[in-house]
Amino acid sequence: MLPGPVFELRQLRTFAAVAQRRSFTRAADDLHIAQQAVSQQIKALERSLGVTLLRRTPRRVELTAEGTVFLADCRRVLAAADRAVRRVQAAARGEAGTLRLAYTLTTVWETIPRLLARLSQVYPQVKVEAREVFGADIPELLTTERYDLALAPKTSCPAGFHSRAVRREPLRVALSETDPLARSKRIQLASLADRLFEVWPRDMAPGFYDTVVGACRIAGFEPELDEQATGNTVWGNLARGRGVALINASLAEQLPRGITLVELAQPAATLTYDAVWHQGELPLIQRSLEVAAELAKEAGWL
Repeated sequence: MLPGPVFELRQLRTFAAVAQRRSFTRAADDLHIAQQAVSQQIKALERSLGVTLLRRTPRRVELTAEGTVFLADCRRVLAAADRAVRRVQAAARGEAGTLRLAYTLTTVWETIPRLLARLSQVYPQVKVEAREVFGADIPELLTTERYDLALAPKTSCPAGFHSRAVRREPLRVALSETDPLARSKRIQLASLADRLFEVWPRDMAPGFYDTVVGACRIAGFEPELDEQATGNTVWGNLARGRGVALINASLAEQLPRGITLVELAQPAATLTYDAVWHQGELPLIQRSLEVAAELAKEAGWL
């Protein structure tokens, strides 16, 4: 296959300028280069294409039939080049590209939807690929670079990881609607010391598990945990009246039937969500953290 014509973007810009202004002199002024340079670039372009694009007349420069055809494509090429430059510069600033975001169940009903909506509003050129995962899987997902950023309940991270608080949310007592305590306005956490606690296993949700157990210890007791609890059984157990649980408040509108939430009396317990990442603060991650911080300030999350 024979090589095609070789030309430079600057030659296309020069040709487009001359075609628009119908003058080598005015095009040179617009481009801030010498008129001789304009003429040389047009000649080089015509040589490369093997056609005459422009014809001089006593009063102005006219497009040839070939030049008219080439001008339309030339403008499309220049527009695409300008668009590519803008996009790559936006990507370098973290304002375009694809953010791979992992999140856990606790953030599903309010935190993640509001964050994604704000990201889309502020940076419409950023595409977010979001997926719900188990908190325990986050370190590996970030280390292997399958995801760029994660949002999950606060927990200890291995060396090399970074984290930043995004939200603190009140915990509520979740129990069966038939439980006598369900009619309470508030419940002292210490009063639940003799109750069985339904909580997702630590090897599934370490941050959530640590928060619940830690809150109970602060209240003065070691919780009795349901050793048979799994990710699929917690809700069913609560609805049937087996045990109680501490659940973040934003799940109130999404509770399964038969379960209700009751506020904790002071001192209340909270669940902290952290943004976690493993790579250095890449521009796209940094912009996302800034958006999360602005949203947190506006919504009173911290």
